[in-house]
Amino acid sequence: MLTSLKNIKMWAGAVLGAAIMAFPAAAQDIYTVTGVHVDERAETAAAARERALEIGQRQAFEEVIARLTLPEDRAGLSMPATSEIINMVRDFGVSNEKTSSVRYIADMTVRFKDDALRRFLRFRDISFAELQSKPVLIVPVYRTANFANLWDDPNPWRDVWSRNIATSGLVPIKAPIGDLTDISTVSVEQAENGAMERLAQLARRYGADVAVVATADVSGPEGGETVDVSVTRYDESGAPQIFGVQEKTLPGETLSETLVRSAKSVQNQLADSWKRANLINYSTGGNLMVFIPITGLPDWAGIEKKLVGLPVVRNARVIAMSKREVQLSLDYVGSTNQLQTALNQQNLNLTRMGELWFIQPSGSGRLQGLSFGG
Repeated sequence: MLTSLKNIKMWAGAVLGAAIMAFPAAAQDIYTVTGVHVDERAETAAAARERALEIGQRQAFEEVIARLTLPEDRAGLSMPATSEIINMVRDFGVSNEKTSSVRYIADMTVRFKDDALRRFLRFRDISFAELQSKPVLIVPVYRTANFANLWDDPNPWRDVWSRNIATSGLVPIKAPIGDLTDISTVSVEQAENGAMERLAQLARRYGADVAVVATADVSGPEGGETVDVSVTRYDESGAPQIFGVQEKTLPGETLSETLVRSAKSVQNQLADSWKRANLINYSTGGNLMVFIPITGLPDWAGIEKKLVGLPVVRNARVIAMSKREVQLSLDYVGSTNQLQTALNQQNLNLTRMGELWFIQPSGSGRLQGLSFGG
């Protein structure tokens, strides 16, 4: 049985020479941009390559800034010089290279220095979020002429989500494969009617936190279609969140391309909603002394790894440790509510009992044995 709160206080004060450890927050893959396509011409192949790599790093910079900030906040942001952008790049790689005497084609992956990007935004007083949510599962319902389709073929809307998945960024997206298990879990009628238990079961199958039903209603003549998407995010911890997007097929554009733009708009709105709730004021923050019940060193190593990856955690020091508890001094930015949200994304719960704060794995019930008794 875990010790009482009183005994924890005594234990924490009695341990002398406890290990002191500080660890920085690790950068997440939100600072890595993949799939940047470049295609440039110049007088020589070398000049074309140099120009393409510069343009690719600039495009990647624009994408990573869009990931972290809200549209209204970055609207008046002046783009820095290419040399300044390059200084913020940690490294980059290229694939699918093709060259000629005057042309260079490649796909780039660019990894940025997280500290440098934070300084860039904070110096310009631009609010930003860098907490990554748990994945969300898109349930893509396709509707034409009052006929709704989810699992049957053809479903070009489902195909778009299967091909164009945003696995990085602040809100990673997953899409169902549509096998027999999926079909037996949620029908199209249950999806559109918001059958919470069924949708939650489907989401859990893919390691997602919530299910998002996105119904694309296509109308209009071929070549001039209108795509109206009704989106409902079903979160077991709160009321459903509903929004809509509309895209029209542009001249010379296929319906598939319109659906891709519609999917991107849905992704952007999901990300912007998450960002609005998790913008961090880096001029605020504080320190908490937290107690973490553990089952042993491997358990603590797993919890420590999750804490290290949180952008809201700026520093942490182990004050005392036993085989069953760790006492941690934790420095954080933002509010305690934002810290709680960040921990929840790592399946950790921050709980206050009296004057003391505790962190435990979600659903573990490790604090149930604690008491306020003497």
